[in-house]
Amino acid sequence: MIGWQMGEQCQQNLNRDWRYTSASKTYLIFSGIIVLLTLFFVTGFLPDRLSAATIHIPQGNRTLQDAVDTAEPGDTIIVAPGTYHFFYDKLAISKESLTIKSSHGAQQTILLGRGTGPVVIFYKGSKAVLDGFTITSVAGSRVVDLQGGGIYCAPESAPVILNNVITKNEAVLGGGIYCDTLSAPIIDNNIISNNTATVTGGGVFSYRSSAIISNNLLMDNKAANSGGAIGCNRDTSRINNNIIWKNRAGFGGGISCDRAASIIANNTIVLNVADYGGGVVVEKGSVRLTNLILWQNTNNDVYLKQVGPSARPAYSLIGDGSFRGINGNISEDPTFVNMEDGDFHLLPLSPGIDTGSMDPFYMDTDGTFSDMGAYGGPELFPVNNEIFFDKD
Repeated sequence: MIGWQMGEQCQQNLNRDWRYTSASKTYLIFSGIIVLLTLFFVTGFLPDRLSAATIHIPQGNRTLQDAVDTAEPGDTIIVAPGTYHFFYDKLAISKESLTIKSSHGAQQTILLGRGTGPVVIFYKGSKAVLDGFTITSVAGSRVVDLQGGGIYCAPESAPVILNNVITKNEAVLGGGIYCDTLSAPIIDNNIISNNTATVTGGGVFSYRSSAIISNNLLMDNKAANSGGAIGCNRDTSRINNNIIWKNRAGFGGGISCDRAASIIANNTIVLNVADYGGGVVVEKGSVRLTNLILWQNTNNDVYLKQVGPSARPAYSLIGDGSFRGINGNISEDPTFVNMEDGDFHLLPLSPGIDTGSMDPFYMDTDGTFSDMGAYGGPELFPVNNEIFFDKD
């Protein structure tokens, strides 16, 4: 009898302990959920949806702008071939996270503006991706104050501009693209050609921005004043692995930097035209010029004005002989595969192979010293040198 009572008491204790333990676990789980939800709401990490959507355009009567306006962060908009007109407005992109991509590439998918404003605007905070379009304008009537004929990157925007053809646009500053104060766009693997600036930056103008301008072909752009292909003013942009070919300006036919702290590395700058500084002009500032090939640019491949020794080019092939023997610079024929057709790869015995900077930061991807020009260095991607449009 006593043993039975003790057994019953033990069972009651066990049941009580189990209920206590179970309640404790429930309480802890519930408390943990409350804490996590609080963190999500406070930090903004609570997702709007469980997964991003893919939106196809055209779809019914929905326009591309409608799709951009109603898309959620993380969505992808796939755009079918065709010409999309922006004659009375522009493609305005304000979403922080959004991908807008053509289904069949820039040859077949055109964003056409009227020329009275940018074709595409990325607003403050936007980190959207624009991938695979031709961005162009018909002749405009109002360019007296226009910044960015093709694309305007607003202050504090950071879009990714990828695999596009940006051509035949016009503005006062930045005929093709304008990068405004504190913007940080990535401009990669585009063809930027036949754009015009009535002042500076025929292809791209960067003002107090930290743009990354890489792996592009900039050709046949022009600026009345400076920076036929690229103009920089008080910025910290990185300009690397571009082909800059046949651009024109009053000074700085290829690149013009004014009071900038840009890094200009592993570019091929060829056959650009200016009254002085056909290749590169640097005025004041602390620009770094490294691993460049400057060849057959008119009136000085490199022109420096009021700069210190740190702005002198280093480990570069400079055809007119300026700076030869200083900082590892040379002036021999770079021996391109086919300069007339725009193939600027180096032949196997080129003096520009493995003779770039000895700094490990600039080493080629195979671990050797950097090749000079657009096809060397650590950040090399295939430079897009297909021409999708009429050169004339």
